[in-house]
Formats: sequence, C-alpha cells, structure tokens
Amino acid sequence: MVNEKLGPRDGRFRLAESSALSATVRLLRLTGDTGAIRVPGQFVSVSVPGKFLRRPFSVCDWDEGWLTLLIERVGAGTELLHALEPGTELDVLTGLGYGFTLRPDRREPVLVGCGSGLSPLVGLARRLRAAGIEPKVLLGFREERARFGAELFPGMDVRYAEDVFKALDETAHDCFYACGSENVMTQLARREKTAGQVAFDVRMGCGFGACMGCAIRTRDGMKRVCTDGPVFEKWEMINEKCSMGNDQ
Repeated sequence: MVNEKLGPRDGRFRLAESSALSATVRLLRLTGDTGAIRVPGQFVSVSVPGKFLRRPFSVCDWDEGWLTLLIERVGAGTELLHALEPGTELDVLTGLGYGFTLRPDRREPVLVGCGSGLSPLVGLARRLRAAGIEPKVLLGFREERARFGAELFPGMDVRYAEDVFKALDETAHDCFYACGSENVMTQLARREKTAGQVAFDVRMGCGFGACMGCAIRTRDGMKRVCTDGPVFEKWEMINEKCSMGNDQ
C-alpha cells in the first residue's frame, strides 16, 4: 500500500451512529466523501459546532462513503462531539497527514496501541488481514478499569497490557506498527529491535504546519506531526548516538 495523501478535502459528513466504548470514549460513524483518505494512520480535522478551532482525530477505519472516529472526552470540544445526535451534519477536512506503509514482506506484525492511540490501528488491522497477514494486537492501559478496544479487532489475537514494552518483548513478531504519546513512541522506537513505524497521538493547534505546536525531535531535526507525520519510521526517532542500529 503506497503511503500518499491527496488532501486536504473539505466535505460535509452526517453522523450516522454514536456508541460508547467506555466511560470517556465514544465511537462516531460518519457518512460522506472519503475519497481523500488513502492509507491507515491519516487523520481528519473536524469543525465542532460552537467552537472556533477544528479538532484533529485519527481515522479509526473507513471505506467508501463512511468513516469512524474514536473520540476521547478530554475537554469542551470533545464533550460537544459526545453529545451530538445522529443526523447532525459536520464539516470535516479529510486526507490529512501521511499514514502507515504496509510491509507485505513482514508476516508476523504486532500492533501496539496505547490508550486512545489504538484508533488508527483498527483500519490498519483490517487491511493487513485483507492482505493475508494476521497481526497480533497489544493494547496498553495503566488501569484495568480504563480498558477498551478489543471489540474493535474481532477474531484477532488481542492482549491488554499495563507495560507495553514488557508485553512486546514477550510477543513473537518481525515488525511493529504503533500509536501513542510522543514519550512512549520515542521510547518504543529506541528500544525495539525489529523494523517498525510509530504514529504520534499528540495535540495539534492549526493542523496545517503553521503554528509548530506539534513539532517533535527526529534524527533529521524538528518535524511537524501534522504535515510530516503523524506516522514516522522507527529509524527517524533514533539519534546518531543510539547503538540499536537502523533496521529498516
């Protein structure tokens, strides 16, 4: 699957369904033009009714005419999205960011999702299976009561873990795809010995690269998660003094 983007494309989407996954997380299913979404790991920017700034969200899954978003309630904007009724229309920018590049030569991938960072791994898992690859899934949660998401990976080998680093060491795999906070993804990239890609689940200001609010440090200097990512190859997170090598 070629890692490319066509966006941004502005469109009107209708909320078809909103369902609770946990006390703080809902899954929204929207219908509309998804032609600009090309690969798992890309994100959209949603105009929230009553708010000036758009909110960015990873595409959880999509197909022709529909997409799903995993919305964690963390503030006033996401609270409003949680309260939306089916039938509500939303303005959504699609086709944003660079996503995961599938590696068909790697037949034992493991998907690592930390908290709500598991979102883009849902669409990725479905496409891996369509390519004849059965991934293992590790979902990292510090507290058992906060766990959710296994139901989004039906028929797959899913494991919850308090320590994703330990769980990954105990899981046979030949590559990894991961999504989570900057701190965890940077540590994972530097510790893991197999080839892999990390997606950064970070807050964005503008979402277009103008504000530099989502900049992260990489091997090649500072890069913006919104326009250069949100997915990066593992080796991009490893500085030149790191002794773990550059397994691409």
